[in-house]
Formats: sequence, C-alpha cells, structure tokens
Amino acid sequence: MLSPVNTPLNTAMVLICSVLSGLLDARGFVYASRAWPGGHLDWPIGLLSVGSFLGGLSLYVIAVRFMQAAGITSVALQSGVWFAVTAVGIAAFDGSFLQWSRAQQVIAIFMVLALGWLIITTRAGAS
Repeated sequence: MLSPVNTPLNTAMVLICSVLSGLLDARGFVYASRAWPGGHLDWPIGLLSVGSFLGGLSLYVIAVRFMQAAGITSVALQSGVWFAVTAVGIAAFDGSFLQWSRAQQVIAIFMVLALGWLIITTRAGAS
C-alpha cells in the first residue's frame, strides 16, 4: 500500500487526468452515436470513437494511480469525477448542454465541482 502523497501537484494530476479522461470518453460516446449513419458503419468516425475511448481509458488508469497515491481508494469516489465529467462532456459536445435549463446547467457544474471537492477533502483527510 502506498503512503498518501499529499501535494498540490498530486491533486492537480488527479483532477487533470480525470477531467481529460472524462472528456475523451464523452467524445468517444458522441462519435459512436454518429458512426452508423443509415445503418452503415462510417469507419473514420468509428475509429475516432475507439481512439477517444482508448485515450480516455489510458488517462483514467493514470488518474487512479495518483488517486491511490493520495489515499483515495474508494472505487465509487475514483469513478465519480469521471462519470460527472463524462455526462456533462457528452451534453457539451453534442450541443444539448446549451438546451438544458439554467438550473440543469448549474446543477451539472455543481456536481463536477462537488466531486472535485470530495477528492480534495478525502486527500486532506488521509494525512
């Protein structure tokens, strides 16, 4: 078991890798939804989807390494930021975020910030 590394750089790496992972996966979902126009696979779009997922997964695995180094071992918390960023990212990339009500937009942003706060306070509590 790693002893917690409570540094601002480690926290930044957790947030950066988690956010980038979620955004890449969101992009992968949007590409996947566009990969079958008329019931036939559009190979370039399909490959963009797969590539986005591979990048997102790779960054998520790296994020987990930094989370564990910070003492964040809960899988629910580790995946929470990814889930929130992915959901909001999908809505942003496909344009539906702008169609949400102002209250929905505020709640979505608050959810991402609240999960970030949980990671930061969990890291601080691990010391």
